[in-house]
Amino acid sequence: MKIAITGHSAGIGKAFAEYLESKGHEIVGISRRDGHNIRIIPKIIQQVVPCDMLINNAQAGYSQTELLYKIAEAWQGDRTKMVWTISTMMTKDSGVPDIPGQSWTALAEYKNQKRALEDAFYQLKNKCAMCLIRPGAVATQHYNQAGVDAADVTVWVKTVCDFYIAARSYALWPEEISLGFRSGAPRI
Repeated sequence: MKIAITGHSAGIGKAFAEYLESKGHEIVGISRRDGHNIRIIPKIIQQVVPCDMLINNAQAGYSQTELLYKIAEAWQGDRTKMVWTISTMMTKDSGVPDIPGQSWTALAEYKNQKRALEDAFYQLKNKCAMCLIRPGAVATQHYNQAGVDAADVTVWVKTVCDFYIAARSYALWPEEISLGFRSGAPRI
């Protein structure tokens, strides 16, 4: 499968790219570090449309939402193509969390941008195959810098992928996945 991943050079996007590539998938990496700014939607669409799947991960203002609209339009009615839209569990909380070293205003903007993304997901989810994925605290650069307990990013990505694949093998269709971290939670 040919999978486009925005923000593939760091954090969750990088972990998805590494894990899925290890499973034999062809990865089309899209990140600013490689000269692919997701704010330039026409250029990004050209890279994504030939793929079988998009992991819509990179967030830059409202560009992630704009990309979702454009790919839903391009893939409308094609149930063989899939979009995983990466949001945040923060959208379900009232207020803005306190994360050491993070500006509450920046977090509030981020939360509002992700809420717009989720609104777009709900408007578009019947246009093409989509799954909304909400990470909780995952050990990416922001959480690592803040010293907050968070899930290992590699373990989190593997769990999301394995859950999704297992569900699909039983003809189940995960529409939304919220997966967070709880320090001290019992292991089964």
